[in-house]
Amino acid sequence: MLIVEFADTEERLYQQTVEWLSTKLSNAPCCLEKMQSSFSINPYTRICTTQTGNEIVMTAKEFDLLYFLFSHKGQVFSKEQLYENVWGYEPILCSSNMTSFIRKLRLKIEPDPANPQYILTVWGVGYKFNEEII
Repeated sequence: MLIVEFADTEERLYQQTVEWLSTKLSNAPCCLEKMQSSFSINPYTRICTTQTGNEIVMTAKEFDLLYFLFSHKGQVFSKEQLYENVWGYEPILCSSNMTSFIRKLRLKIEPDPANPQYILTVWGVGYKFNEEII
C-alpha cells in the first residue's frame, strides 16, 4: 500500500505521480482523490464531488472532457484537438457540438456558469482549464 499526500502547491508533482503510477501499476489503486478548492475529481471511480460532498452527475464524455482539461491545466486546446484527444478521432461533428459540451459542463461544475472560473475560453483558439485553480 502506498499513501502519498500532496500540498496544494504541488499540483504538477501530483499530476506526474498519477501518470507515472498509472503506467507502472498492474492494478489500479483503490482510491486516489485530488481535492480541488470547490470540487474533487477521482479518475478511478470517475466521480466528481463538490466541496460540500454532493456528487456531480455527468455523462461519460463530460467526465472525459473535464478530466482531460483538468489533467492539462493551462494548456489551450482547439475544438479539433479536444475531439481527437477525448473522442479519439478526427472531428466529424460540427464545432457547435463542442461548444454545447463545454456549456453543459460549465452548468454542472461552475459556481457561476455565466462567469466561468474553471473551464476558460481562449477566444479564437479554444479552451483550457484554469491553471490558477488549486
